[in-house]
Amino acid sequence: MVPVELTPVSTVAELHALEEEWRGLAALGGSGALFRGPEWLVPWWHAYHRVLGAELFVHAGRANGELVFLAPLYIRDARRAPGIKMREIRLMGDAGPRPPSLDLLVAPGSEERSGAALAKLLADAADSWDVMDLEPLEDPSRVRAFMASRLAASGQRIESKPSAGGARRIALSVAGTDVGDSLPVDKLVTAYGDDTAALRKGLSLLRRLSRLEWAAREENSPLADPEASAVLEEVTLALGAQGKARLARLDDSSAEAIAVALVVDDGDRAVVLAMAVDLEHTDRGAVARLLASESRAASLRGRVAMDVVTGAAEYALPSLPASRQRVLNLRVYSGSRHAALARTYGAVKRRVDAARDAQGAAAAGARAAWAKIRTTAANVASYERLHLYRGELWTRGIEPTPGLTLEVLDEAGFDAMDERERAAVVEQLELDEAYCRDKWRRGDLVIFARVNDRPAGIAWCARSPVEVPELGRVLQLESNEAYIHDVFVAPPARGRAVAPSMLEFLAGELRQRDVYRSWALIGSDNLASIRAFEKAAYTPLADIIYARMGSVDRIIVRTPDPEAKLLLGLP
Repeated sequence: MVPVELTPVSTVAELHALEEEWRGLAALGGSGALFRGPEWLVPWWHAYHRVLGAELFVHAGRANGELVFLAPLYIRDARRAPGIKMREIRLMGDAGPRPPSLDLLVAPGSEERSGAALAKLLADAADSWDVMDLEPLEDPSRVRAFMASRLAASGQRIESKPSAGGARRIALSVAGTDVGDSLPVDKLVTAYGDDTAALRKGLSLLRRLSRLEWAAREENSPLADPEASAVLEEVTLALGAQGKARLARLDDSSAEAIAVALVVDDGDRAVVLAMAVDLEHTDRGAVARLLASESRAASLRGRVAMDVVTGAAEYALPSLPASRQRVLNLRVYSGSRHAALARTYGAVKRRVDAARDAQGAAAAGARAAWAKIRTTAANVASYERLHLYRGELWTRGIEPTPGLTLEVLDEAGFDAMDERERAAVVEQLELDEAYCRDKWRRGDLVIFARVNDRPAGIAWCARSPVEVPELGRVLQLESNEAYIHDVFVAPPARGRAVAPSMLEFLAGELRQRDVYRSWALIGSDNLASIRAFEKAAYTPLADIIYARMGSVDRIIVRTPDPEAKLLLGLP
């Protein structure tokens, strides 16, 4: 048997030179070829290697000059735990938006030779790395099994366990019958393929909804960082031009997107690579409707299955046969001191987690004590989380609702209303007249909206330093900046794009006054305002967390953006 000889691929140029052979090798492994191949992993590398501080650790294996094995790995310095730094080896593609699974690539019949060759290389170089952490790994994988077996025999410590993530597979062909013929057409679902502008708009909607979903869990969306945005846009536009990618959106009756999915064709299966849903529609069947529509479309394209990658939540699937696709995490520790420390830390953490989840009396007592501590702390502590949004005041041509009129309302205009009209405005918009007059005299600019001559909404805008009661601080506005606050839409007018229209109108008014940037602070639970500002082209800059216990308070800016700190007067 001819041995497999490994050679390092240490530069991007060498990586690109392998693409044609790499693509062919990936295709030999069946489904999943797209995400194991250069179409996904090369854009991923370009987007993520700097932020990860990663170096290529790719190794190509050849037998008789033919590429029969490829290990798409990278190596980096990482912090496994407080005070524990190490050199770790990981799989390309394991950060940001994840595909259903990743793996080492091998030609059929070369699994044992390739696994043994990689194990020998790793064992011989064990002084140059501490931990190899690979996930989400396809299971089963013969080449990985051979590699792990050889590494264990050479004295390396091996840990293998189920990995988070993976996918659920919807069967699109059962007993020779395609589901495409049995599912109805959903007229509220629209899909875009080779239209570049529509794809970009769809990706923007996907990121916006994903940010809201993950913010509800007080986590950052894996789709919204600049690296994820770059790789998704590059891959989606390239595959869309080939007819292999599409953005599908489900709208409500007001033509507002409530669920968005990015679907990629990978061989005989479709993959829902990323998906997000409006939080107000999570439990209303929006996801199942969109997935049912995309199952039908995938079946009509000749796909036999559709994999739905796990996202912010495990969404309800349509009523079709489905199964979970298992993925693994394989962790290999070298014999270094740093590896021993990391292994010990991991073992202790697992025992702590097990004790916390145990049903025994000691664990129950600990949980009860912790609940009492939380209850006591809640009586003396307060916690506020706000999203800071920034607008550059470019108008986007938002189409106004029929019957909507907008105007600048000053104190004189308010006083000029007859008593009945003024009372209707105060009642419909829930205004405090003394508060309004105080803000007008401060110099606030006010936008007033009517729908069919009835009060529909109001938005306030400060031009000078303004106190934010929720933070107990004064915002330091520059002469060309403004702060938008107290945006309110009357209940009968909600769902008609009144708030985005007011913000669009306000942008034009501010630009006429030489104001070119505006700010807004929005409560993390105020989903309606978040949607309105993002529709008006405002972008989230940071989360502002205000914690107060007794007489001590603290403001935390995440991420620590310098403009946000300057606005808040923080060092």
